[in-house]
Amino acid sequence: MKLKITKDLFLRALSQVSSAVERRHTLPILSNLKLEVTPTHLTLTASDLEVELVALLELPPGACIEAGATTLSARKLMDICKSLPNAALIDLTTADDRRCQLKSGSSRFMLGTLPAEDFPLLSGGVSDSLTSGTRLQIDQRALKRLLDKTAFAMAVQDVRFYLTGMLFEASEGQLRTVTTDGHRLAMLESTAVLEGSTAVQAIVPRKGVLELQRLLGADESQLSILIGREFLSVTLTQPGKVSDSPTSEDIEIRFTTKLIDGKFPDYRRVIPKNGDKVMQVALDEFKHTLQRVAILSNEKLRGVFLQLNDHNMQMRANNAEQDEAVEDLVINYQGTPLEMSFNAQYLLDILNVIDGNTLQMTLSDANASALVQDPAAGGAVYVVMPMRV
Repeated sequence: MKLKITKDLFLRALSQVSSAVERRHTLPILSNLKLEVTPTHLTLTASDLEVELVALLELPPGACIEAGATTLSARKLMDICKSLPNAALIDLTTADDRRCQLKSGSSRFMLGTLPAEDFPLLSGGVSDSLTSGTRLQIDQRALKRLLDKTAFAMAVQDVRFYLTGMLFEASEGQLRTVTTDGHRLAMLESTAVLEGSTAVQAIVPRKGVLELQRLLGADESQLSILIGREFLSVTLTQPGKVSDSPTSEDIEIRFTTKLIDGKFPDYRRVIPKNGDKVMQVALDEFKHTLQRVAILSNEKLRGVFLQLNDHNMQMRANNAEQDEAVEDLVINYQGTPLEMSFNAQYLLDILNVIDGNTLQMTLSDANASALVQDPAAGGAVYVVMPMRV
């Protein structure tokens, strides 16, 4: 394998896939990236057997001197490329002794390799798994919004392993994402084009969700999602800079993740439907008040009390050291007085993803879950359970 490539283009491709590399894996080859060079394209693949990232970029004429494939240490390759000057030209050549020489200017590096044919590929079995899967098209910015607005409610560690991921529920004309850790729930839906009329559900693991969030941009380009029985795959394009190069500097990214094999709870049963008390308050004012009052809450439980009366909310918190914080807020609320206690961090997580200027909470009694919404933007639904004190 012999390849000539600019540092900037090579580093862009490396950056797209290197985060999938598992540094503490029992299989040494998973610390490496797989490089495949053809006369027209360079393909980089990284995997930890749960998430796989593939970057495909078009090579300029003359870049491929000899086609081939190998695997190299992802960390060492990234560190070397970052240390080179911005306008550097990189020469990669594999030798007969299974080592790879990287040259740039007066610098020479010899890197150990492992056979490309030994690199385990998720996508090796994905094509068969996804032949009978479901494909949908969605705006890239819309998918990013779905993830950003709901990812916070995934469980971090839970014996109910199906709660440590995000539910993707696709039906005709829409894609819905749902997360819950048993204490709060987040749900959002967006328009999507589903090929076929059969609804499908898939639970994407936490690492897959975080990796996909990193990859997605805010542009309105369409991307393709393929949902199979065991895998979910997303194909998207990272646009390159405008240049005089005769080839495109766009990088095609294929993201593949294993799915969690489990049944997601019936989230519809959790969403409160009979709340008869509605409270509206300025979002920023409520958020800043909550942050201040929570300073003196119990460090472990983070509980704050909300006491609602006509047009007034009193928020207070205390702890075992006899500290206490109290603050009053003007709210839009007409109904019977009500007092509830919530985990301050659970409320703040919701406030941080609401775009509007007003927060709306629908309540029924002190022991029932609260429904939190942005009245100016429909579609997003958040549920938070009260604390029992």
